[in-house]
Amino acid sequence: MSVLDHLNWNQVRLHYNERVDVHQQLLKLHDSASLVPFAQLLLGISNATGNYSAAEHGLGPKILAINGASAPKRIADLAKSFRAVTKPRDVPPLIRAAGLSYLAIGVGSEASCMVNPKTCWVANTRSIWTHLVIKHADNIEKADEALKLYRVADASSEMAYAIWAEIHRLLETSMTRVAEEGMKLATKKGVKPGEITFLWADAIASALYDQHHA
Repeated sequence: MSVLDHLNWNQVRLHYNERVDVHQQLLKLHDSASLVPFAQLLLGISNATGNYSAAEHGLGPKILAINGASAPKRIADLAKSFRAVTKPRDVPPLIRAAGLSYLAIGVGSEASCMVNPKTCWVANTRSIWTHLVIKHADNIEKADEALKLYRVADASSEMAYAIWAEIHRLLETSMTRVAEEGMKLATKKGVKPGEITFLWADAIASALYDQHHA
C-alpha cells in the first residue's frame, strides 16, 4: 500500500488545473512585458496559486518592497532565465545570483516551475516533506522530524542556501516517482492524470501534505 492511496484524485486534478491556468497567465504577462502584474502573480500576491510558498508566508509584498522600484523588472529577468533553463539544477544558482531579498530557493523554485514546469520542479515545504516520506519508507513521523532541518531560522544564510540547494537536486527523482505513481492511482480512480510532470507532482505533494497536516 502506498501513502498516496487515499488521496482524493479529483481534488488533486482540480489543484493541477488551477496551476496550469496560472502558468498560462504568467507566460502571457511575461511575453507582453506586463512587469507589475507578472511579478504580483508570480509572487502569489494577486493569486496565491501563482506561488504558495510566497503567499503562505506573506513574502510577495516584502520582496517587492525591500528590493525597490526595479523589483518587478528583476523578477521578470529572473523568470526569463528560468524559462531558458534546460538543466534544472541551474535553478538554485540563478536564484542566488539574482540577489533578491526574501526570494530564496523555496519561492524561487516554485516560480521556476510556474514558468517552466516541463523542466523545473518545486522545492518547498510540501514537496520536500513528500520526498522525506518516500525516503523514510512512508514513515510520517520521521518525515516530520527530518523536515525541521530545512526550517532554518536565517533563510539568507550560506548554510540555509546549501541545504536547500542540495534538497532541490534530490527532488528530481522523488517528484518524478510521485508523478508516475500518481498517474497510475488517478487512472484507477477514473481521473485523468496531469500531463505536465512537475505540476502534477506538485499537486500530489500538496494534497498529501495537507492530508497529514490539516
